[in-house]
Amino acid sequence: MLTQLRLKSQNFMIFILFGMLIFVFIFFFGPQSQGFQPGGGQVSSTGIAAKVNGTEVPAAHVEIAVRRQGDVDVDDLPRVRREALLQVVDQELLAQKARAAGLAISKDELSAFVVGKANRDFVFFADRDGKFDYQRFEAYVTQGFGTSTAAYREAKRRELLAERYIGFLEQQVQVSTSEVNDAIKRARATWTLDYVVFDPADWKATVPAATAEQGAAYAAKNADAVEAYYTKNKKTYDHGKEVRVRRVLIRAAADASADKKAAAKKKAEALHAQATAAGADFEKVAREGSEGYYAKFGGDMGWQSEDNTSSSDYAVYSKLALGQVSAVQETNIGYWFVKAEEIKPAVKKTLDEVRTEIGVRLAADELQSKAARDAATAALAKLTAGGTFDSVFSAEAQAPAPAPVEGDAPADGEAPAAPAAPAAPTMTVRSTPAFNADRPVFARIPGLGQSEALARMLPDLKADQPLVKTLIELEGGKVAIVRLKERTEAKPEDLTNDFAQTEQRLRAQRLMQLFGNWRAVVFGAPSQRELARKFAGGALMAALDADGGKVTLNDSMYPAPAPPASPTSAAAR
Repeated sequence: MLTQLRLKSQNFMIFILFGMLIFVFIFFFGPQSQGFQPGGGQVSSTGIAAKVNGTEVPAAHVEIAVRRQGDVDVDDLPRVRREALLQVVDQELLAQKARAAGLAISKDELSAFVVGKANRDFVFFADRDGKFDYQRFEAYVTQGFGTSTAAYREAKRRELLAERYIGFLEQQVQVSTSEVNDAIKRARATWTLDYVVFDPADWKATVPAATAEQGAAYAAKNADAVEAYYTKNKKTYDHGKEVRVRRVLIRAAADASADKKAAAKKKAEALHAQATAAGADFEKVAREGSEGYYAKFGGDMGWQSEDNTSSSDYAVYSKLALGQVSAVQETNIGYWFVKAEEIKPAVKKTLDEVRTEIGVRLAADELQSKAARDAATAALAKLTAGGTFDSVFSAEAQAPAPAPVEGDAPADGEAPAAPAAPAAPTMTVRSTPAFNADRPVFARIPGLGQSEALARMLPDLKADQPLVKTLIELEGGKVAIVRLKERTEAKPEDLTNDFAQTEQRLRAQRLMQLFGNWRAVVFGAPSQRELARKFAGGALMAALDADGGKVTLNDSMYPAPAPPASPTSAAAR
């Protein structure tokens, strides 16, 4: 009797335990649950999230987008939910435009989309063989997305309508035959140019050095230019001590054992003794005994200053005299010591102190520029008069006048011959590679650099008129003489062979101009929507924002994130 009562009592307890487990499972994992799911932590998915031109957008549709995102940091969840709301509103606006254009989605089309791989959620519903599994679909929609299959289908109907409307607009984008042919002609037309560059720096030896008086006069007349030069080259006139150092380093990591550090220090001290011995070759010691990258350069670390090294290392370098070797230093990379190979003393000169000095430099630059330009002008005049590049820039044509024979004395009553002027630099004819109108930067010409003027002249250069009859201004104060060497044009067969590929490329470019990367905004991860909008571009987005109609957002359910606090307000707090 007691045994039967005990068994019945145990069975009753087991029944209660099973009932409790079933209740917990339903509570935590049922459709109404909000935890233990992708994107867990969402609020209830019931209610209305927005109204778009009178059409209600259920919160369940927004929560599908949120949960599709996966795990979201709890601090970022409000922003992601707001972005998901705005994304679904964009979809609804596009879906309404689709309906207005006569587009519709049948029940069969919707079903085929839901179970097909075009559905962005297909991966959640597929079995191990990659086939749609209805049980997985039903379980994931109700538990993962926290909604009914009917609500999910309606959300998909909106997505598919929006996608179809974008596709409908894309189909309207066409490229004309004349546009394609013009593009082929631009791509196939090439130029090869001959050119001679006149660089003012090459004329330095041909002009007399500017005097202090000329420098002062230039500075007085060109105060803005002098000030601009000083500002651009400020470090030349205002800098701390600079030391060119050679270093011997023995590595020892900061977390190395005491024994390893002691061994490294002992080796560094032994090398220090070698480097400071009478007649020692510091470079050889560094090359043979140092460790690290600079060992192969004999320890040469180049010029060290406050701007390119740490304050602790610079404190060591700046105290050294020329040729002095520092003591062994212990740092987080090991043990090292350095030698001061060269020293540039600290300089601190104001603009007023160097105004004349800068004037002398700029006056000299002006004289060199004038000499180069004068030479270019003279050469261009010869070419314009019928001369050829070969004749004007041949070695014979550019050879300097023979110098007077030493020992020749002037005849009685004649003045002594003036010393020969320094020879002008020899100008070299160079050629560009062949290039076309579709080069990456329109104004940049291979070999010559930036020249908007030359780029615009190219179409007018022909075999019977190859010479550019003006000097071409280049960067750095240089000028160039340019002529056409060779020009090719598109052939009739090119228009046929290149047509399909060129049409496809031009249409893709136009689609990007009109639509940008809109699918990333409308269908991508809500967490990235704001960033995608900044870079998506496209005229459609601007049109949708301007012609969005009447949109009312449920700000209580999906509040807009507070703007970041400004530095001023943060300081006030």
